[in-house]
Amino acid sequence: MPRHSWPPLPLTQHNRHYLASGASAFEDGTLNFGGIAAVDIGLDFIEQIGIDVIHARVFALAGWLVDQLVRLRHRSGLPLATIYGPANMFARGGTITLNFQDASGGFIDHQVIETQASAHGISVRSGCFCNPGAGELAMGISSDDMKACVARSPDRMTYADFRRCVDGKSSGAVRVSIGLATNFADVAAFVKFARGFVA
Repeated sequence: MPRHSWPPLPLTQHNRHYLASGASAFEDGTLNFGGIAAVDIGLDFIEQIGIDVIHARVFALAGWLVDQLVRLRHRSGLPLATIYGPANMFARGGTITLNFQDASGGFIDHQVIETQASAHGISVRSGCFCNPGAGELAMGISSDDMKACVARSPDRMTYADFRRCVDGKSSGAVRVSIGLATNFADVAAFVKFARGFVA
């Protein structure tokens, strides 16, 4: 992470936030205004394929991936991954959010997973996905944890400060998104990558 405090750090259970430095404090991010011109082309493309076909493909690929990830276990018997949300395809779409754990059950840093996935040519996203409240709850970060973090850094807290403060708990997760362009080789590559963490 760069030394500045981007992204802004909201702490939803403690009614506190820290703004990013400079002009970034007033930004929510940059809209993809360049993509507006492609909306008609994209909608025509989806219509040609058929939304039901896209849904069936994404559902099948995501279902296979979830099933494979749930089965991965360390020699200790502990699961390799915690999947947030259903561990099947009931009420689930093509986005799978998870964390990897080591053989003793400790979190493997989500940024490490993202960096190593990228080195294997796999694109994932990591962090709290612009939803810090859900992230705090899913990762088991309590209101008392947040109060302690604020007490340690009352004036300024960087993301690195926050990660150190909640040491032992994950400050984010890994997100795998399956879409129209995803094929079986893509999801199989992610499973092979995940197996590399089994100990």
